[in-house]
Amino acid sequence: MSTSARIRALADKQAIYDQMCRYIQAVDRCDLELLKSTFHHDGSVIFGIFDGNAHDFCDYDIPFIKDNLVWAYHRIANVVIELDGNRATAESYMLGNAAAALPDGNKINCPDNMRYRDVWEKRDGVWRMWKRDLVMDWNACWAYAGRSDGRFADYRVQGTRGREDLTYRMKLIP
Repeated sequence: MSTSARIRALADKQAIYDQMCRYIQAVDRCDLELLKSTFHHDGSVIFGIFDGNAHDFCDYDIPFIKDNLVWAYHRIANVVIELDGNRATAESYMLGNAAAALPDGNKINCPDNMRYRDVWEKRDGVWRMWKRDLVMDWNACWAYAGRSDGRFADYRVQGTRGREDLTYRMKLIP
């Protein structure tokens, strides 16, 4: 492989990885427009709780998160991307953690580990997901024990959903 081909491959893999990170930011900030921007309009999502068009999934997922989770934070890791021209396949591990409010007012903490299996396509020079499948490896729930008292209150800056989050002010999300 020539040097220019290797550089192009690295740039393409980085562009896909950047979109993976945008997806996570969109879900955690409940940013519907940003979430849709990570998918092609004719893309699909198969998540068990949803099987259909990717943009319809976005329209389902953001309200679901807002209605059912107090907060949610996700991380991706172990990203493997295989390029094939303007198409790529990828697997990434996702570790998520969310708090949900129970009807009695108590909260539960719900960590999970999943794997995303994606097909990406580059159209008009932009990489977006064309297909995303979810593999659930494990999940759990227990009583929420978050703290905001004492020393935690002195230094802790709370993340927020929406464009009020510091990440937008820092212009890290378009």
